[in-house]
Amino acid sequence: MNLPSTETEVRKQSTLRLRAGLLLLVGFILMCAFGGYFVANKIGLGWGWAILIAVVIWVGIGIVLARMSAKVYYGLALVVTLLLAYLVYDFVTAALGWSSTIAAVLGAVATAFLAFTFHDFQRLKSELRRLVYRE
Repeated sequence: MNLPSTETEVRKQSTLRLRAGLLLLVGFILMCAFGGYFVANKIGLGWGWAILIAVVIWVGIGIVLARMSAKVYYGLALVVTLLLAYLVYDFVTAALGWSSTIAAVLGAVATAFLAFTFHDFQRLKSELRRLVYRE
């Protein structure tokens, strides 16, 4: 794998290349869609309202993520990542009945993947901000 050697080669690379942060972005979009459907279904509204509620949730999350400082973002990412590690460990030991060593390894692997995804999403957010605002 050849790495770009100059700064101009780095700038010519596409911001939306295959990366883990895009998976988190897709996850956020799906979460907003399910949230809009859930709220509209509970209130007894139709699909149009569900889509509108999903868009409002999506815009709200986008505004919060855009305004969030890196320290707060990484703090929330740490909380979510540690929660995932606990849930994976608990599921593997309790529901599957596997040994605690295997559960710990699987929890660590899931934690590493999610931590990398959060870090890459933060980088993707910075690159998109530079692309949009031409900083």
